Amino acid sequence: MSPSRLSAEERDRFSWQLARLLYRTTRLFGLTGSLVAAVCISLPGALPPANTVGCLALIGALAATQVAMTHRPSPLWMVLAFSIGLTLIAAIYIPVNGVLNMATGAAVGAIAAWGIGSMATILVSSWGQLLCLMAGFLSTIGFLLALSQNATGRMPSLIILVTSGWAISTLFGYWLRSSFPRVMRRVSSIGRAHNIERRASETEAQRHRDARLLHDTVLATLTLLAHSGVGVPAESMRAQAESDRALLKRLRLGETPQPRSSGEYTLTNTAELALGGTLEALKGRFGSMGLDIDWHGSGQIGLPGRKLEAFILALSECLENVRRHSGVSDAHVTLSDDGEIVRGVVTDAGSGFDPTIVADGKLGFADSVVARVRDAGGSVRVFSAPDAGTTVVLEMPK
Repeated sequence: MSPSRLSAEERDRFSWQLARLLYRTTRLFGLTGSLVAAVCISLPGALPPANTVGCLALIGALAATQVAMTHRPSPLWMVLAFSIGLTLIAAIYIPVNGVLNMATGAAVGAIAAWGIGSMATILVSSWGQLLCLMAGFLSTIGFLLALSQNATGRMPSLIILVTSGWAISTLFGYWLRSSFPRVMRRVSSIGRAHNIERRASETEAQRHRDARLLHDTVLATLTLLAHSGVGVPAESMRAQAESDRALLKRLRLGETPQPRSSGEYTLTNTAELALGGTLEALKGRFGSMGLDIDWHGSGQIGLPGRKLEAFILALSECLENVRRHSGVSDAHVTLSDDGEIVRGVVTDAGSGFDPTIVADGKLGFADSVVARVRDAGGSVRVFSAPDAGTTVVLEMPK
């Protein structure tokens, strides 16, 4: 994927990051050159005291201009920084009549190579900028040669130092610019892979949620019909079938789990569609289907919406399992709330089962009860054995 195919927002974001890196590098190079020059000039005997103070003031002005140039990019700041750099070089040369010692030579080299040479890092984006870069470099070399008519043998090494500084800044800036398309392609590729993986995860989570909903409602009714509705009044069967029909119609019209953000799903009135949304509706539903339930404890469940929905649906599935598989017609449900955790205990004296052989990958108890409660932050404990009844403890923290 070429950079030209990226969105304008992506290109702008990458361009901003690249520009910030280039200007930070320019500031680092420039301030390093200014600092080295200040240290060299401050050495004893480098310059007469009066000239040292003036040169240090110019170095301070150059450093301030370098910071301003990289915080608020403008050609005027670059021209000002270049002018101050040349003025500083002249202020070092003139008092010593072009005869540089080791300290002043190092100071001039630091200013010419890095103090003003650092600007080459940001002058590599276009042919016009490259022409400005070449003009700045040649002007710096020419200015040094003009000032050093009485120079000693330090001039060749000084020219090499200045050329190296400008070359390093130029090559570093060019390398960053040329790496820009490759970085954009790599980051965009990672972003696309992340989006594909996220959508796949969201689709899988939505599929599980849909399967749970259908398993706990429509499939339960179909299973009951397959067994000729034994033990369930005909009126209750018709009411349940009508409820399932309404659910399927609303799902067909688009009321399906849709990811509003990664990992979060909502379904319009899921609890209402499946259970009527209240414990009273839950009691009435199973009472009409021939399962006598003794309710104990609190009649209210103080949980937020998502946790309440998961708790009620898991409780309903436990009772549905009692009705369909236990072989008994009565169960006990105890609800409690200690202020931190809401508990629901479903107990029957039926045929029981071996919890260790419940397949994790199948719907039913493992998915509609255990996985549902766990996904909402709760836990499920099961105590059962063949011919010894079953007790299921649902715990949901507030």
